[in-house]
Amino acid sequence: MGSAADTKHQRPRWKLYLLDVIALGVLFVGRASFADHYHVPSGSMEPTLAIKDHLAVDKRAYGLRIPLTHTWLTESEPQRGDVVVFDSPIDGKVMVKRLVGLPGDRIAFDGEALVLNGQPVAQEQTEDGARLELLPGAKHALHPEPYQGPGMDEVMIPPRHYLVLGDHRGNSADSRVWGLLPRENLLGRVVAVLYSSREGLSGGERWWIPMSTDEGTRVDPRLTR
Repeated sequence: MGSAADTKHQRPRWKLYLLDVIALGVLFVGRASFADHYHVPSGSMEPTLAIKDHLAVDKRAYGLRIPLTHTWLTESEPQRGDVVVFDSPIDGKVMVKRLVGLPGDRIAFDGEALVLNGQPVAQEQTEDGARLELLPGAKHALHPEPYQGPGMDEVMIPPRHYLVLGDHRGNSADSRVWGLLPRENLLGRVVAVLYSSREGLSGGERWWIPMSTDEGTRVDPRLTR
């Protein structure tokens, strides 16, 4: 049983509740505005992202937003090749795709290759059978199946909109299905796979796989398996 002195120095219960509320508020604002994690629900980004991969998302990458809104306080421009997390323009669900088209681009897809501003985007095959797309500034893996339809007629991307596709284009509901992504729907940029349970990895290989290395000139082999 505590003494009168102990009781006297105990904090009032309302102060303890207030501290809990402040701590939760700081956590909420941090996750909403600065950084968060996300798990992959589908195979639309294979092989780069596998189902159940846990992702590290930088929510400051494109500026600061008012939490729980699409209102930007500051803005920074996305880069071609970024893997982005965003609210779906159709139903508001959180999605993850690769940003391949910027405002002012003319872009089409013939079922196998992107055509960017009138020029096909080259692809290459690695010695271990991985298929890579040489997207300017962002070389990355594609699903190995050659045909990845449906195709898409050329579109001109207007200001504050982007074209996003899955790396497994034959299994992705993306801009070919629901149109261009408004800037307001962006949530952040995926910087790394925090943890992956995909086959072919073991031990420390499963942790922290960065989305880009050496300024986009090399692909981490863990993202091609």
